[in-house]
Amino acid sequence: MNNVDARVERILQAASWAPSVYNTQPWQVDVTGSLLTLRADPSRQLRHSDPQGREMLISCGAFLFNARAAARRESLVAVARVLPDPDDEHLVAEVSLEPGSDPSSDELELSVAITRRSTSREPFADEPLPTDVLAAIQAAAHTEGARLRLIQPSDPVRQEVTGLVRRAEELAAEDPAARAEEEAWTAITADRHDGIPQGLLGPVPDSDDAPVRHFLAGQGSAHFEQRSTMAVLATPGDSPRDWVAAGQALEHALLTGTTYFVRASFATTVLENPTTRHDLRRALSLDSFPQMLMRLGTSAAQEHAPRRSVDDLATAGGPGGDDRSRDTSS
Repeated sequence: MNNVDARVERILQAASWAPSVYNTQPWQVDVTGSLLTLRADPSRQLRHSDPQGREMLISCGAFLFNARAAARRESLVAVARVLPDPDDEHLVAEVSLEPGSDPSSDELELSVAITRRSTSREPFADEPLPTDVLAAIQAAAHTEGARLRLIQPSDPVRQEVTGLVRRAEELAAEDPAARAEEEAWTAITADRHDGIPQGLLGPVPDSDDAPVRHFLAGQGSAHFEQRSTMAVLATPGDSPRDWVAAGQALEHALLTGTTYFVRASFATTVLENPTTRHDLRRALSLDSFPQMLMRLGTSAAQEHAPRRSVDDLATAGGPGGDDRSRDTSS
């Protein structure tokens, strides 16, 4: 990008590795000196599955946490004002990059994990994660104001949870609009820089109680583990501010897990349907609001889904800057 500090460009590149629903990457950034203005990009919102923009803001929250972690690697501190303008619902955060101390070893480890983290939709090792690893992952989510409710293989509610996942997927498969959205963002062509390629959708589980999402375009079948750890990320409230916080908590937890070689995959459909989301909350007796359901385990490293370039996701504004508009639609 023209007129952008190299450190800022590296921070934006790292931030772009954040997970997002269907790899939609629904973010846009304006750079003015050391100020980053993060906006949600409604052209990348799942209008049918995510009409309120909950998942869009969770994705943007994950981008924001990556920017914070990557800034520390540059000996900068990312000071964020989240949702600073109540009249601008797409203005997610204003981030000021300020001089800071050298990063600690933990901060460096977390920033390095950004490019190592990847979603795995392959079978995991058939065993729960160690208690100390799970405690570290839970603590990371808690730091960002969220709770990670674990669902272990012995948990009596686990079968009910997987049943709700299957039920939500069955309902979505019967919905032409939901099917069209999934088809638009999966099994993408090689020239796309967003969406999920066919090879990363993973195989179709050979059992309905497998703790993994079924994709319409999934190919082949495989036996999935039964004893991996499942977890629900929940927040005290269910407002846009909570959704951004959930994204930051999610990515902090995922990066912490990555430092222990833990991988994750997600089951979002059960939370897109208001009825199954309510039923999930009831089944787990949550006094908070579920924002993400995932499985955690160990597996071989997976390829990354494609990412947009910094030139595509950011514009340089301000005096003398490049204020060109870009079409971010797919």
